[in-house]
Amino acid sequence: MKLIRKDQAIHVDKTNGTKVDYYLLNDAEIHYNKINPRTLQEWHRHHRISENIFILKGKLVYRYLDEANKEQSLKLKQGDLLSVDKDIHTFENQTDEVVEFIVFRYLPSYKNQSEMIKNDKEIIER
Repeated sequence: MKLIRKDQAIHVDKTNGTKVDYYLLNDAEIHYNKINPRTLQEWHRHHRISENIFILKGKLVYRYLDEANKEQSLKLKQGDLLSVDKDIHTFENQTDEVVEFIVFRYLPSYKNQSEMIKNDKEIIER
C-alpha cells in the first residue's frame, strides 16, 4: 500500500492559468488540475506516455491537430474520459468557471489488457 496525502503532492501554479497537484508513483503520475476561466494551455504532445483526462467539474475543450495537420476540437464535460493518443494537443477553458479534471499518465504496454484489469479481483471471505 502507498498513500500520498495532498500535502505530499507536488503543487505547481503554472503561468498558463493551471494549478496542478502531482501525485507521483513508480509507474504512473496522477494529476489533479484546475484550469482558470478563459485559459488556453500550451500546445504539446507526448512521445511515449499515455495521457487520460477525466473531467470532474465544468466544460473543457480539447484541441488537437488531425493527420492532415488541421486543427480540430472536441468539447468535454463532467464525467467524460478522454484517452489522448500521440496527437499534438492543448486544453482550453472557454467558460467563466474553473474546470477541474484528473490526468492519468503512464507508459502503455500497447496490449489490450482490459479483460485482465476488469477481472483481477479475488473475493476473500472473512
